[in-house]
Amino acid sequence: MKQTGRVHAWCRWAAALGALAVLSRLPLMGAVPAASRGVVLGPVVRSGPVVPAGELLLGELNCVACHAADAAVLARVSPRQAPVLADVGARVTPQYLRAFLSDPRAAKPGTPMPDLLRGLDAGAKSAAVDALVQFLGSLTGTNVPVPAGYSPHLVEQGKVLYHSVGCVACHAPQAPAGEGGAEAVATLAEASVPLGDLARKTTVQELARFLQNPLQARPSGRMPSMNLTPGEAIAVATYLLRAQAESTGPQGPAVRVPGLQFEYFEKLMRDTGGIDSAVPTATGSIDQFSLSPKKRNEQIAFRFTGLLTLTRSNTYTFFVTADDGARLWIDGRLVVDNDGVHPPQEKSGKLDLGAGEHSIALSYFNEYAGGELSVAWQETGRPKRAIPAALLSHVGRSMIPLGAETLTLDPAKVARGRELFASLGCAACHRLGPGGEVPSSLKAPALASLDAAKPGGCLADPRSGVPAFGLSDEQRSALRGVVSSPASLAAPLDPGSLVTRRMTLLNCFACHSRDGIGGPVEARAEYFTTVDKADLGDEGRIPPHLNRVGDKLRADWIPKVLLQKAAVRPYMATRMPQFGAEAVGGLAEAIVKADATPETPAPEAGPTDAKFGRQLVGAGGLSCIACHRFGGHNSLGIPALDLTTVSERLRRDWFLKYLPDPAALRPGTRMPSFWPEGKAANREILGGETRRQLEAIWTFLSAGKGAKVPDGLIPTGIELVASQEPVIYRHFIEGAGSRAIGVGYPEKANLAFDANNLRLALLWHGRFIDAGKHRRDRGAGYEPPLGDDVIRLPEGPPFARLEGPARPWPGDAGKAAGYQMKGYRLDDRRRPIFLYTFDGIAVEDSFVAVPREPEPGFVRTLSLRSESVLPPLWFRAAVGESIELKGGAYVVDGHISLKFTLEGGARPQIRKMSGRYELLVPVSTTGQEAKIVEEILW
Repeated sequence: MKQTGRVHAWCRWAAALGALAVLSRLPLMGAVPAASRGVVLGPVVRSGPVVPAGELLLGELNCVACHAADAAVLARVSPRQAPVLADVGARVTPQYLRAFLSDPRAAKPGTPMPDLLRGLDAGAKSAAVDALVQFLGSLTGTNVPVPAGYSPHLVEQGKVLYHSVGCVACHAPQAPAGEGGAEAVATLAEASVPLGDLARKTTVQELARFLQNPLQARPSGRMPSMNLTPGEAIAVATYLLRAQAESTGPQGPAVRVPGLQFEYFEKLMRDTGGIDSAVPTATGSIDQFSLSPKKRNEQIAFRFTGLLTLTRSNTYTFFVTADDGARLWIDGRLVVDNDGVHPPQEKSGKLDLGAGEHSIALSYFNEYAGGELSVAWQETGRPKRAIPAALLSHVGRSMIPLGAETLTLDPAKVARGRELFASLGCAACHRLGPGGEVPSSLKAPALASLDAAKPGGCLADPRSGVPAFGLSDEQRSALRGVVSSPASLAAPLDPGSLVTRRMTLLNCFACHSRDGIGGPVEARAEYFTTVDKADLGDEGRIPPHLNRVGDKLRADWIPKVLLQKAAVRPYMATRMPQFGAEAVGGLAEAIVKADATPETPAPEAGPTDAKFGRQLVGAGGLSCIACHRFGGHNSLGIPALDLTTVSERLRRDWFLKYLPDPAALRPGTRMPSFWPEGKAANREILGGETRRQLEAIWTFLSAGKGAKVPDGLIPTGIELVASQEPVIYRHFIEGAGSRAIGVGYPEKANLAFDANNLRLALLWHGRFIDAGKHRRDRGAGYEPPLGDDVIRLPEGPPFARLEGPARPWPGDAGKAAGYQMKGYRLDDRRRPIFLYTFDGIAVEDSFVAVPREPEPGFVRTLSLRSESVLPPLWFRAAVGESIELKGGAYVVDGHISLKFTLEGGARPQIRKMSGRYELLVPVSTTGQEAKIVEEILW
């Protein structure tokens, strides 16, 4: 191979050289000196993928940037785009650029960036490096580093984030995961993507900016976004660059300052989390936790950080009183959580602390009015008191890149650097952004014409004029092999191979396994943790295996995970990275083609399937809610996946195979089988028929976020229960108005009568109502029905005279229509009979709950009586999108069935008005009395 001109990684952000997969066929990494292990493409994983190492190197070194290749070859090798250098002068310091260009491997062992200047004498090389640094430094508005303030709290927070969200899946950990972990840290450092000399390379602000959007500088996605908030990015950057504060270099020694650092914000927030994305209005120091620096009382927030110095080891209880919210951390651990909007309230937390220094931080906000904050502590055996100001301090340090060099641009050197950027081939790999592109003047033979047997070129021993890639002997051999058979590079990959190849390039195997390939090695796996110590075993902390994932997940869900930050495991500390559209293009489709089997047609769901599914999921069935969240409601125990996401994510066939035998599809899962050997553990619901139960659960969960919360998940305050006789509840009921009369029957059929508009407003099954809202505090608001199958009946008056079939139903109801409530009386079973009048007609409206399968219904009797002959009247029984006569009953919207017994052979009529159907029942009379008997099932 000829000279390729690869200045491949001048501006590599260290926190993220790009997650690349291990080449298992080659000793690319391991416990060997960095200088001898060649180009490092990723961390060691379990059972590395069998992917041709030469092809991977061909793409990852981007050989095709200089050695032109056909589109088929490019599609197969997926070449990695080198970093975009549009603002490299702001992102990377001159001193780092100078060191990196002078000797890339010394500045960053294992880098794929070649030494293009090797073989030049010292003077010529120094001049070329200086010119290139001048040119790169000119690609931005300023080269003056902006110092950042050092915060021990941010270092602690960044340390936790760096070691938990997924950074150490690829990069070396910088702290042990547990006892005796120092040796493991050293071992993993030799088997990780290197970070390089970050403290010399960049500033806190620039590294944080990169961490929030790494794809802007590195569009190939080898360094993905970890979905960090602005505050999290600052914390991780502060941690990774902490040497800038620890050094006694040009920025001066560290100085201990009494009191705390504070940041003051003026912004509307609903919790302290809003601070992470806010910009402080003022900063300073203060001797104690106090709101005295505030400029106003509302829409404010503070963040206090510093050190707490203890003279003795003890158990300490910390107390935080706040209006509105506050959270207190010690050594990066949340000790007191008093967050949220609320009046003044005190919360506390206990911690065992040793003598010495401990980082302390407190976030506080106030939304409207009020505003209060006080912090106290209590040592075991001592009284509660304010934390003495003498124990609080902070470190007054600035953070500036090490070895700071001031770059004064020389136009002649900038021009010379631009020429070198083109002639050395730098421009073949690195983009400079719109309007600044420099064409490469390097000429290299096409890939297909290369002769690996010829001496010289990139694969020979380095010499002057030839890029020195720092390849190991094994890596050179692998590249020679692939160059010797160029025809094989044009063959397209089958879907399965494409998935494996792409997962290798993006280092997905660092976290996931698939078909026996990948997954974190044991020492690295210790850094995969859960949030809030959720006890979910390995499946709660290790990302799921991807065996036949295309048969498991819906085809439209996979792109949401890859590109839209879709995540369903809030208990897992490791985050799903975002690699960008360029990196994952075609991956979702390949996964589906490789894995998915044809979906079997789903049977038509019965009208009661969802109801039985809800019973099975709830506390009275299989109690899935004991572990699983549901629609944002916490489970009764461990915080497993939210069940309302099931139908959005999973294919139905996979779900129906998984439930009877979870361990078969996910070995090691804690998910039990409620159908051992295919037999239902619950024999009561649906007669214990396994298939019917599975289909019912799927039907219920298919409603997604709209599925009604299963029984037993939400604790009720004061639930009213009808046992031997009906229970009546008169108050504000959601859907029935401010003068609602709710009636719960022992048969578990319930109704609500609207006493304002004299109409039947609601029907529902199961549990009746929770009276807690109206029997506590101020009793404000409307209570919703507590059960399920809620049916809303039409608004408006129940009866009307119509001059013709085209006349619309009257809009006025209640008093406006001449109706007057006369109360209710109880029959011999203490069932209410509602009484009202209109137009001189007295109406009695009675309901008898009747048992039916699978749910009870009502027989309703409307009795009308007048002192004179009754006029022609209509009763409006229903309004809906569809009304059909089936088997003698009128079915409304497929949900409610109405059957009538009428005098004189009268028949209800269906008519369409204003785009909707109405069911009108004639009031048959022979004089002064009339009766309508209605059977209601739903």
